Amino acid sequence: MLKEMLNQATLEEIKQYLYDIHPHDLAELFVELSDSEKQKVYDLLDVERLALLVSYIDHEDAAEILSEFELEEQKEIVELMEPDDATDIILELEDEKQQELLKVLGDDSDIAQLIEYGEDETGSAMTNAMVVIQPDMDVKKATKKVIKEANDAETINTLFVVNEQGVFLGVVPLKKLLKAKTPLAVSEIVEDYPSVYDTDPITQSIQAIRNYGIYEIPVLEHGTHQLLGMLTLDDALDIYQEEAQEDFEKLAGLPETMPDSSPFKTAFHRLPWLLSLLLFSVPIAIVTSMFEEVLATVAILIVFQPLILGSAGNVATQTLAVTLKMFASHEEGIFKNSFREILTGMMNGFAIGLIAFSMTLIFSMINTSLTTQPFLIAFVVGLSLWLTVIIAPLTAILIPLTLRTLKFDPAVASGPFITTVIDVAALLIYFGLATLMLGGI
Repeated sequence: MLKEMLNQATLEEIKQYLYDIHPHDLAELFVELSDSEKQKVYDLLDVERLALLVSYIDHEDAAEILSEFELEEQKEIVELMEPDDATDIILELEDEKQQELLKVLGDDSDIAQLIEYGEDETGSAMTNAMVVIQPDMDVKKATKKVIKEANDAETINTLFVVNEQGVFLGVVPLKKLLKAKTPLAVSEIVEDYPSVYDTDPITQSIQAIRNYGIYEIPVLEHGTHQLLGMLTLDDALDIYQEEAQEDFEKLAGLPETMPDSSPFKTAFHRLPWLLSLLLFSVPIAIVTSMFEEVLATVAILIVFQPLILGSAGNVATQTLAVTLKMFASHEEGIFKNSFREILTGMMNGFAIGLIAFSMTLIFSMINTSLTTQPFLIAFVVGLSLWLTVIIAPLTAILIPLTLRTLKFDPAVASGPFITTVIDVAALLIYFGLATLMLGGI
């Protein structure tokens, strides 16, 4: 609709539309415009509306838009944005342009301070656009301050209370403040409230918002307990979505998603990863070649190899997903749950192994030309399947647990990596038992 209006409507009608539409909807329409049409929109928007528009656009696209303006204009735009949104966009700029803008903003700016945090730290996503009151204030004076600062605050539902040194003391819900009657000090209605530290992992802080069922959580400086800002629910949802996408990509062994890339660029970007996964299959080939003698003697073993590898890989992938979920939600009793997964694997493995034994026995007895020892073949397949399904969950727990202990992201223990490790172990068990029990046949 915006595209048609830019070509048909009057400037006054277009301008009215640009200010009436929600910034999110405007952002979706804006990215579809040509360069000349975008320039027309720029000319009709004031800097406040422009800053709001940019904040709703994807960070990479927003960085490109920001680059189109002069340095002073960039400064004016980002200073009108929420500090956390502006920080995310600035980080997408080229290093040289990023440094130029940060220099203009100054070291004391909120944005410069947020950029100092690592992207996985809570401080990188906090905002200081909030209402802060002191405990010795009268409720009437506190209410006036809320009214005065409401337009600049991201939320006024929760009012944060600090002492003269800026140390966080608690909160006062807006509803409670409005019901309070003067004379009454803020200290008499302040409530205890959960908080997080600026250096806490962002996923841990998001989990705290979820656990306490709140819409914003104060972020304190580690050590001093001074209030630095707050993490809001909408930012937490955005981060949670990004984290989930990144973990899914790592679990699948994918590089970073690039939805707007051309097929050629996407294929080129994924090629190194696919080649790496191809290298993972080399150990499987090596293990298989180690048992050429027994395979040549008992060729029927090849028929059941996919059954062994497939079952073990499926169990490992399921356990890996459960393990990563426990890490992400900071679920208590991880060792108890891990034991449950291993015990489940033992029981499932026994049932699957028994079924595989029966199926293999029937298959071997029907195809007498393939083997003269159907019972032994069935026993090797059933026992191998049981043992591998026991080992699969154990491996899928130990590898992510080890990575987390070493301060690495457990999600890098991707499906293909875990599956390859399990495949090698499964082949060693399968062909090892076959060599032990059938090698002399």
